[in-house]
Amino acid sequence: MEHAYDYDVAVTFAGEDRQFVQSVVQEVTQAGYKIFYDQDEQVALWGEELTEYFPAIYEQRSRYAVMFVSRHYAAKPWTRLERRSVLVRALEQSTPYLLPVRLDNTQLSGVRSTISYLNGTTLGPSGIARAICEKLGRTQADGEGRFNGYVPRNEHEATILVGERPPCWEYLLFSYSIIHKIEEIHEKYLDHCMNFAHPGEFVDNNDIEPLAQREIAFAYSASRNFHTVLSDRMQESAFGAPGEPGNVDQIIHPAKRYVSVYESFIDWATRIRGYATISDEAHAVLEALSMYAQQPVERLRSFAYEYRTLADTIHARLVAGEHIEVQFDLALEISPEASEHFERALHKFQRSIK
Repeated sequence: MEHAYDYDVAVTFAGEDRQFVQSVVQEVTQAGYKIFYDQDEQVALWGEELTEYFPAIYEQRSRYAVMFVSRHYAAKPWTRLERRSVLVRALEQSTPYLLPVRLDNTQLSGVRSTISYLNGTTLGPSGIARAICEKLGRTQADGEGRFNGYVPRNEHEATILVGERPPCWEYLLFSYSIIHKIEEIHEKYLDHCMNFAHPGEFVDNNDIEPLAQREIAFAYSASRNFHTVLSDRMQESAFGAPGEPGNVDQIIHPAKRYVSVYESFIDWATRIRGYATISDEAHAVLEALSMYAQQPVERLRSFAYEYRTLADTIHARLVAGEHIEVQFDLALEISPEASEHFERALHKFQRSIK
């Protein structure tokens, strides 16, 4: 049975931001939801020990907490008390509870950077109010699964997303599909980070340079060919032309290809590191060559999580009336530092065999 709350939302904010917050509260209240807002609760607060009363509001009595983050909010002792209570609840609850709204560029201590914000200065009070109402409107008392507004974190949520297909569902499914596959090979990534490789094929000194040239060609070819994964043609076939729905299979396929490129660079570097050699100089050449994979692997990985952070905001921003264009700007390259390191190692090797 779902927990019964006294308030749909509790707002936490600094007094300097009251005008903005009050406009939001008025619109959400007019939509029929109950909000804990200090000015509306003056009689209830009268005589209470506030250091006990406020934590109970944020930790137990409200379905969601909307935090209006600003430089004023970060500086106030009372908002610090409220923030701590909100974070305690957010830490203990597996489903989203904290709904932060950014009123300026303040970075708030204790609030993870990976939590999705809405931009209050861009959306305005009405946009934030619409987003809150949409969030509340998707909460059901019967406990049945419904789309929660975010990129799925598991297969069940992905099934709900595909079943309901809210606006821009295609981009959320694409994000889920990429990260799901990346996390399936996380152990490979950890081995890659520690430069681990099982010993493999023996390579004689005379074969080091030809081998290196072949492997370099592979690395550059893989980097050049990656652009087809996120090409305009792929995006239209997967996400649909403007006004047309996307295709589930066409979304999942390029996500798999994206991760296959990521995995191929990891496997390539592992293979290079695994070659057995008879000299330290030859080993150093191959170790330096394996670093060609560093930039592609880290860029593909970081982009996947950066994109999820963006995709987590898409639905709420659409509900708030914002026009959104999703663009994929990702290019793979071999870093100049890796190339220079390899050339130095190769030069040292060449001197050692003369």
